[in-house]
Amino acid sequence: MNALAVDLGLVKPAPATADPFGDTLREASERRGGVIDELTRHAVALGPMVKRRAFPALENVPDGLLLGWAQLPATQGRGFSLGIFTDRDHFAQVAFADAHGRVFVGTDPKMDVQEMQPRFVFGKEKDVTLPDGDRLGLGKGSGAMGGVSGGGSGLGDGFGGGLGDELSRGIDRIRRSGLLHGAFGAGSVAGAGAGSNMMSDGAARDGKGVKAVVGSVVGRDDSGRLTWLASWLKSGNRYTLEQMRANLPANMRYDLEYRDAIAIAFFAAYMLPQINGLLIGFGSGNIFRRLNREAPIGAIRRCVRDTLAARAHGMRASGLEDHFADLMREAGALDKTPGLEAVHGAEPLHLYTSTYSNGYFFSWDKSMAFGQALKSLKIEGNLNRFAAVSAWLERNASLGRNPTEDTVTRAEAAQIDMKLIENPALMALDPYDGSDERRAVLSLASIAERTAERIRGDFPDPRDMTSDGGHGSGTGLGAGADSDEWVYRQALSSLLRRLRLPYRFDVEFRSRLDSGEVAIGFTTAGTSMMPDSRYDVARRTWRTLSGPERASMSAAYNLRVGLMMAAMSFGASRSVRQVSLHIDSIGLEEAIAEQDSAIEAMMSEALSAFEHLRSGDMGRAGSKADPKDGDFHGDPTRPITHEETFGQPSVGEDRMDDGGTNAGTRDADDTGDGKASIDSQFEDLMRGVDIDEMAFSMGAAGSDDSAGGNGDGTDDADAASGRSANGDDDGDDDPMSVLRRNPTVRNMVTVTFTRDAFMKRLETDGLDNPEETYRLFGAVMDVDGEGGLKPVNADFDLTDSRFSPTGSQDEPELADRRFTPATARVLGARDSAGLAIQRVDLLQHGVNEFHGLAQDSSIDSVEKAQRAMRIIESISDPELTALASQVTSALIDGDDTPDFTFTMADDLDKERLRARDMLFSGQAPQAIEVAEAAVTRLDQVFAAGPGVPRYFNSYAERVVYNRLFATPDERTVLIPDNLFYAHMELADVLSQIKNADAAIPHLNRMVAYAPAYPLSHLKLAIQLARKEDWDSARAACLNALRVALDRDDAAFAYYRFAYAEWMLDHFDTAAAAYLMSDHIAPGAIGSLEGELQELVSRADSQCIPIPESVEEAAHVLAMHDLPVWPHIEVAGIMRDAARVCVDEGMFVPARTLSVAVARMNDGEGDGIDVVQAQFLRSLSA
Repeated sequence: MNALAVDLGLVKPAPATADPFGDTLREASERRGGVIDELTRHAVALGPMVKRRAFPALENVPDGLLLGWAQLPATQGRGFSLGIFTDRDHFAQVAFADAHGRVFVGTDPKMDVQEMQPRFVFGKEKDVTLPDGDRLGLGKGSGAMGGVSGGGSGLGDGFGGGLGDELSRGIDRIRRSGLLHGAFGAGSVAGAGAGSNMMSDGAARDGKGVKAVVGSVVGRDDSGRLTWLASWLKSGNRYTLEQMRANLPANMRYDLEYRDAIAIAFFAAYMLPQINGLLIGFGSGNIFRRLNREAPIGAIRRCVRDTLAARAHGMRASGLEDHFADLMREAGALDKTPGLEAVHGAEPLHLYTSTYSNGYFFSWDKSMAFGQALKSLKIEGNLNRFAAVSAWLERNASLGRNPTEDTVTRAEAAQIDMKLIENPALMALDPYDGSDERRAVLSLASIAERTAERIRGDFPDPRDMTSDGGHGSGTGLGAGADSDEWVYRQALSSLLRRLRLPYRFDVEFRSRLDSGEVAIGFTTAGTSMMPDSRYDVARRTWRTLSGPERASMSAAYNLRVGLMMAAMSFGASRSVRQVSLHIDSIGLEEAIAEQDSAIEAMMSEALSAFEHLRSGDMGRAGSKADPKDGDFHGDPTRPITHEETFGQPSVGEDRMDDGGTNAGTRDADDTGDGKASIDSQFEDLMRGVDIDEMAFSMGAAGSDDSAGGNGDGTDDADAASGRSANGDDDGDDDPMSVLRRNPTVRNMVTVTFTRDAFMKRLETDGLDNPEETYRLFGAVMDVDGEGGLKPVNADFDLTDSRFSPTGSQDEPELADRRFTPATARVLGARDSAGLAIQRVDLLQHGVNEFHGLAQDSSIDSVEKAQRAMRIIESISDPELTALASQVTSALIDGDDTPDFTFTMADDLDKERLRARDMLFSGQAPQAIEVAEAAVTRLDQVFAAGPGVPRYFNSYAERVVYNRLFATPDERTVLIPDNLFYAHMELADVLSQIKNADAAIPHLNRMVAYAPAYPLSHLKLAIQLARKEDWDSARAACLNALRVALDRDDAAFAYYRFAYAEWMLDHFDTAAAAYLMSDHIAPGAIGSLEGELQELVSRADSQCIPIPESVEEAAHVLAMHDLPVWPHIEVAGIMRDAARVCVDEGMFVPARTLSVAVARMNDGEGDGIDVVQAQFLRSLSA
């Protein structure tokens, strides 16, 4: 039995059917004793003074029913009744409409609706100004005037007011999910009378148009969720119903009083469609609802069926729905496609919406054949084309322009679609609302300028801050709009990811504001993505586009997108004088044309990589800026793979050998396997390798483990690509050889725009004549006979040094930079050596400095020796200090200094290997003795020196140490990495073989060496907990929390802290820590939920109040002066240091710092969003 009958009290609740109103009313006239008789029994007699109105013109009403409203005495001042007239003077209520636009189902006019959920709502969205009264029916002729209200004044004063909290939240959810056409305001819903603070009498005009209120009609569907159904306009207390499925006459749509509008909308848009099983929202509202709730391919097909069903039952369908069907038919979404169909109810494609661009994009569960993948991209592009047309129509409605979705025809929708492809700037960022659409591209430059100014205002330069936290005079390096690399890169990253374009694109940029240079490279949309047909205005029909026409359209579209990106690049900073554009083709069509069999099996890997870029997934890092532990976070009991060499060339030596590139950072498994992992290949992408070159060289580890990855392993094609990636097999029998001979990514256009000439050209031509615009600036491009772009030889590359600040990729250890006082205050270091974390690189830099002194003939030998000693003292390494006499003797004698070999770390590795061999051979006591003797010897060597020995896992932790732990004028000495690892190994082994007491001395040494490394504190906390030293374990957890730069570290620290607090009988803070741990990293710690439940049970048994929500937990922690992650001191340190490093052109530490900033957020996601991913890519070489 249905929900309405239950609400009416006619039947007992039962499982819901597909037709909530059908069981109540469908058979009302077919059998005696049915619902009609029940309702008649509840009917009340209407007195002559009771206002009422019936609507006999409503269609699809069951025989014997007449629907309308009555102003019953019991509802006076509260609302009015909706129901059935058995005759003119008898009325049976089925619903009650209150004064706030809400309708509640029930038969009792006196029912209390305070705790009830409304079934149907008029919700306010926004205020608009219409240029005329056409949409209000003022220009529609006499049939629209007067409506059915006969001049009634409505219900009097006191209407308006706010929705209940639950309903407001529900409507907000609908709006956020895209199910509403506009946005609900925070204030009131529809009402009538002066109390609603709307217009009073007649259409309100101010000489510039007609002021009106726009709102939405929503109703609860079978699942209880609010669904958008139609819309309304209100001006001067008179209502207009728009976007109604029901085909109503003009006098039932225009100039309606409040009661008529509510009643007609309720019956025509909600109740009667429910009776007929056709509760379908109008136009794009219904399409967006399905796309957001259902699997995409099925949703698309059901949307098209909805349109057909509505027309078959005499209901209205919008021209936009017809255009949607055309687009989906063109993309092949309505055809059965193996690989895209649901299997046991699960579709391989998943549809997501970008929170920045509002664009749709697919992810897929598993690898697909090229034809399926290409079709999915075509569907994705056409979905975005449809959404853009819908947004344009909404823009028209907001501006009072035509057409709107209520009036648009199929042909008009097709023309708007083509206009947005031919001028993508119209919807690229904010919908362009000017009259001259040619100037839309110039508005992008203005938006870019405002975006940069907003970011600059929200994040002031920390170097301009005075010691008391105020702003200084702005004289520090980087101050001012013309030198803010960080602001510029953040602004342009945001703008590029906000671009609303129909087709997928990848983009990278580099900038160097001190010389005014910017470079942008992006991939193009190929011919296969272009429309197959267009509406011919002259012939008033659709015509199929030829191959040359589509190729020409693709070329023009890509050239226009390049102009848009260049406009934003100029707009984001006045310092930019030149923008160099690099347009590439992803090469899908070209590769297929050359050799289908060679590429089809591998194409899905390229598209999978493209999907990673779209979602902001950069993959794991593998550059010289990475943490030494491989970016390990969370549970410290898990094994960690360190970057150790055991006698092989060290990381620093590899870097020096290859000119600064990272040749020695692969894990042992990667090296032994001979194939690059998926993580390292994404890092290659971060270093500027073309997307498809990376994608086609994926080896056996190339399975997609992002959203949609299935981890099913690899096939022969994967193995072939792995061999080709390493150059081991380049024979003609390799089906991928054609791709190596012809790289899949081909450069199509390069051009350099100069600021003044470019902006002047946009003023006159906008995006018109794009090819001519490029030719004016000497573009390197070649257009074939069909109008498409042909590959060319690029005359520049994004990796060219002119597009990045000088020395930006230098490691701090190998640089020689002195900082200004303001920069030194932010970084806690006087020079770049104060950011060093790699001992071997710092020693090598010292050796290079000695060679430089020896070859400098401008200074005498004594001065050389003195300078060399200052270098040695600044490094303070005991091994280098022991060689000081050799350095000074050589310089005084006029000889070159020796090429020293530093053996301290290698000697320790030999002892560690000997200890491991003994341990594995069963000589555990002897192994421990050998290892402890080795580390003790080195500990003593470094303790005897004048400096403070320290280990740093990353540049971010070095900055934290500088700011929080280093003493004034401290001389920090870098220990060998393997000394720290040796203490960690010994602690792990001793904790297992002996006990916690044996491990704790080594853990304390780790904490002393690395106080800014959370792992040290967490390992110590675990062993202290084993000893049940809860106060010390608690302190160790707090130390880890205060330096945690990653949510997994913070979550585990909170988890261990919670247990320690519990054991100390601090129930409130223990529960708070458990809640924070689960909030920061949901599901990461399996035992957390059980422990929390036990804690809650025990606290309840003792009547001890504890926090129950994350908000309460944060408040409890703050009340006890405990860290509330990520709002801790190091968050501000990271943010300031990241900005300063970018502005100072030190991109190696800037990358690590920026990753920490991106991760320390309050969001629910645990990754780096697409804007910050774009920003990080701009810092690559």
